[in-house]
Amino acid sequence: MQRNLKKLAIIGGGIAGACSAGLLSENGYETIIFEKNSGLGGCAGSFKRQDFIFNIGATTVAGLLDDFPVKRLLSKLNVLKLIKIVDPGIVIHTPKGVINRFGCLERTIDEINRVFHNKGNLRFWSTVYNTTFDILKFNYYHNFYSFKGNIKSIVRMKHIIFRYFRHFLISAEKGLREFLNQIDKDYYDFMDAHVKIVAQSNIKEVNFLTLLLSLGYPFTGVGYSEIGMGGLINSIAQKSKIQCNSEIKEIYKSSDRFILKGDFGEEIFDSLVLAFPIFENMHVFRDEKIKKFFEKYIHLNTDNSAVLVYGVVKNFHPTNIFHLLILNRPLPDTSSKYIFISFYPSSINGNEHITFTVSTHTKTSYWMNLKREDYDKKKKQLNINILKLMDKLFGIGMDKILLSFVATPETFYRYLNRRSVGGIPITKKNAFFRIPSNVTPFKNLYLVGDNSFCYQGWIGISIGIYNLLCNIYEKIRT
Repeated sequence: MQRNLKKLAIIGGGIAGACSAGLLSENGYETIIFEKNSGLGGCAGSFKRQDFIFNIGATTVAGLLDDFPVKRLLSKLNVLKLIKIVDPGIVIHTPKGVINRFGCLERTIDEINRVFHNKGNLRFWSTVYNTTFDILKFNYYHNFYSFKGNIKSIVRMKHIIFRYFRHFLISAEKGLREFLNQIDKDYYDFMDAHVKIVAQSNIKEVNFLTLLLSLGYPFTGVGYSEIGMGGLINSIAQKSKIQCNSEIKEIYKSSDRFILKGDFGEEIFDSLVLAFPIFENMHVFRDEKIKKFFEKYIHLNTDNSAVLVYGVVKNFHPTNIFHLLILNRPLPDTSSKYIFISFYPSSINGNEHITFTVSTHTKTSYWMNLKREDYDKKKKQLNINILKLMDKLFGIGMDKILLSFVATPETFYRYLNRRSVGGIPITKKNAFFRIPSNVTPFKNLYLVGDNSFCYQGWIGISIGIYNLLCNIYEKIRT
């Protein structure tokens, strides 16, 4: 295929920006990543504190089995060797008992029946498994900004549309009732926890298809980067030109080219890929048409965010890397009763330690406009509450904790220029055709990441990246 080499800028060096740059560089594009911070990664990066490496937010890599877009993407970028798959992919601690989410369907059903026996489990979880593999391995084409794009998108996705049309239309709760009778509260919370961590929503607000895909997440192959998420992102983008500490302050459109302005000066590009939090950076757009286009989607922005506790443990050897704890009620200043815990081995001066990242959901409004003493008091109490849970769950007493500290939405804003993290919630109102595509109505302006198709996480972002490349290459051919 003949290609015209073009100078292409990518704004944002998170998962989406780094992976897009990596693939475009492999295919002959002169790409440059502009990153506001001193290093790549964004919410999926890493940072150092007292010689220990911590993952900022994202700790898991899902979709590592054959034919999933993440596996294809990371294989193409030659970084699979840096990732270790774990099985069970996640261990879920419920009030009724512990459930290991294995990659094997039969073992998972056995685990679930042991804690939540239901005669409909076999049929229901088989549907979860088959739907996950069918939907997430599909080669999507998503472009609803032209008549030709509409037709091609529908034709390419007709198999998925026809097969899962009803699952898409009915509510998650209605779908559950058709498979499982008399679901008790703890079983419901077990499933709702999956929806919260995958779709950033809850069972009451999603359709049945979203519920199935959320529950299917651990079936896709879950792992972690052995060099930290930041190390993985750097390895992905190593063939691209990277310009860190380069905040974009203004974006102008001149004819069919784009002018970027910042402390670095001014640069002109033929094509532009936006891989940064658009809704929190609307002020950078100087073209009124572009600004009005994004304003149509501003309602998708939420005050959902996360609060995290990081720490270091000595004399502790976890048998599993990822855990999900289900509480009876949310902790103070949080908005979710589901807590995600990740462990990571670390060696300092020949001594083996374990670092941990504990995350749960919160609202940005809980942490804004506070007096300093009130803000610090909230952080201190959250740290205490999380460490108490860690002790109760794993027997990690304060005598084993070498270090612990808290990050809030205000921390993210300070370092990452965004308070809301997690992407667009996948709800019935925020259906895939109601969110921005990876293609815009403006020539050579593209989107990728958790503010566009196909939502968030490694799998969603990878689907969006492949759709982005498909549309870019299509324009080249024509």
